[in-house]
Amino acid sequence: MGMFLSACGQNSATSAKVEQAKTPSAPPNIIFLIGDGMGFEFISAYRYALSQPGQALAATPFDEMLVGAATTYPDDDTWVTDSAASATALATGVKSYNGAIGVDSEQHPQQTMMEKARELGWHTGAISTSQVTHATPASFFTHHPSRQMYNEIADSFASTKFGDKWSFDVLLGGGMSYFNRADKNWLPELSQQGMHIVTDYQQLANTQELPVLGLFAPVALPYAIDAQPRLAQLTRNALRLLGEAQAESGKPFALMIEGSKIDWCGHANDIACAIGEVNDFAQALQVAKDFQQEHPNTLIVVTADHSTGGLTLGQGGVYEWHSDRVMAIENSLEVLVPELLTRSRDQWRDYLQPRLNLPMSDAQWQQLLEIELAGSLDRSAHEKILEKALVALISEVTRTGWTTTGHTAVDVPIMATGPYAEQLRGYKDNTEIGKLLLQIVR
Repeated sequence: MGMFLSACGQNSATSAKVEQAKTPSAPPNIIFLIGDGMGFEFISAYRYALSQPGQALAATPFDEMLVGAATTYPDDDTWVTDSAASATALATGVKSYNGAIGVDSEQHPQQTMMEKARELGWHTGAISTSQVTHATPASFFTHHPSRQMYNEIADSFASTKFGDKWSFDVLLGGGMSYFNRADKNWLPELSQQGMHIVTDYQQLANTQELPVLGLFAPVALPYAIDAQPRLAQLTRNALRLLGEAQAESGKPFALMIEGSKIDWCGHANDIACAIGEVNDFAQALQVAKDFQQEHPNTLIVVTADHSTGGLTLGQGGVYEWHSDRVMAIENSLEVLVPELLTRSRDQWRDYLQPRLNLPMSDAQWQQLLEIELAGSLDRSAHEKILEKALVALISEVTRTGWTTTGHTAVDVPIMATGPYAEQLRGYKDNTEIGKLLLQIVR
């Protein structure tokens, strides 16, 4: 796999130190990590991917934190939420319809935990591996009737202020194309007003002053399997900046961190891609736990907005899941499929074999090579046909199952450590997480 997976867990000294701050007199910092699409099954897959069959399971940063599970359903009759409705519930404690950004079912804006924190002088921030205008970060800071209003969401981030301050101190991720577009380029105006615009990772590492808007891709960041994973790096820099601001002001901070593209890999039924994104998310969680060790009055909450793909570890009635084969895959389908279309069919096997590294039979290769790509179809249709074929072959060889390319309504994990963590124990609705965080902000 085109990345290094490492397992790391919280040591007992950390746990003891954090336990001392269960009921602080001062409000704690809040670090809220959301694995978009990360149901329990993705964490299971990640743990097995780190482990060797017949040996003890590898430790992960998630292991000591599980306190409960949450429902995710939206305010309609479907049971199956999208990211916008779920993020709105997590940010405001109020259920809404699929597509809603920070508004209730009547499209009335609802106060988010970030807005309440800002009103009380807290420092705030968000990180996303998708565009920062995507559903999850948008629902914590803006109010719109549709998640598709990316330009308007960017406008809200650029123009919403609490006194002389923006709604955020740190906003990091992709999405440059929504802030610098044909009808409006916000960047010069924001810079003139005192916003520090950063567009590369070294520039972020050298940044010492808030507020910071970091835009590192036109839309989303690359998949972790295809490039250097970035979420832990972004988290480390955000906590550095927010921690320094807190030391100066004496005010707590609230930071939302989204592992956005676990969901995107789930939609694509791309198991190797998904493992890479969960690993990236886990490493960001470890950075948060390291910060908590030094600053015990910090609450860390981890959950998912929903699960995606209907992932099963085992497929076709065979009682096997080949994690080693999954880990041998070096690229996402997003990279592999377009590259196939630039090559003749007699080159496909030579291109794919060293990147998939799977024990595929000649018959399986032939099945792929004989796929019909009608000339009447456009390139996008050809990509979908090839992607579906590769998913089927990878799933057969690794024994990975998928039931959908959409979301599912299964419950998702709640993990927490630090002050107030015990209040998230048990079976909850996702709105209860949002309500508790709003109560903590004071």
